[in-house]
Amino acid sequence: MQENQLIDKCLRGDGIAFKQLINNYRSQLFGYMWRYSNSRFEAEEMFQETLIKVWKGLKKYNHQQKFSSWLFTIGHNVAMDSIRRRKKDNLFSSIVDNFEMHAPNKPDEEIIREEQIRLINESVDGLSEKQKAVFLLRQHGDLTFKEIAETINEPLNTVISHMHYAIKKIKKQLEVKNEPRRKAII
Repeated sequence: MQENQLIDKCLRGDGIAFKQLINNYRSQLFGYMWRYSNSRFEAEEMFQETLIKVWKGLKKYNHQQKFSSWLFTIGHNVAMDSIRRRKKDNLFSSIVDNFEMHAPNKPDEEIIREEQIRLINESVDGLSEKQKAVFLLRQHGDLTFKEIAETINEPLNTVISHMHYAIKKIKKQLEVKNEPRRKAII
């Protein structure tokens, strides 16, 4: 069924159509929130809050706009509000969650993969808030730079610049973090 048809059904109160509509973006939106919060529990809370806001605000959706951009704008705003609340309340505890998407075949491959993921996550966490938002929306939201610009309300060139510097910082951090390992091998 076409996305616009699902939206029209949702506007008439069809919960099944809403579930179908959201299922098209569930993994990307949840992945974005999980990566942004570093907590599965917090990501689930943000995801649910986003769904409620989308359901309640669907009548305000402009059909000329791409639905995924509108959805991720709401999700991004929910994530930002959650982070602000967490900082304001000094709630910096997070639930450690080792949910694995897939397990490697050999134990040494698993160790290497986990280390690589840890290094990348540390590098992403070290980005500025804007760079992190752009990077995660691009990676997990699969949004275009134009859609990201609309989502975070920044000019397109600024968004592209944030992505450029984010990638540059991540690469540099990974090189620095891998340097001791290279010296140990030599």
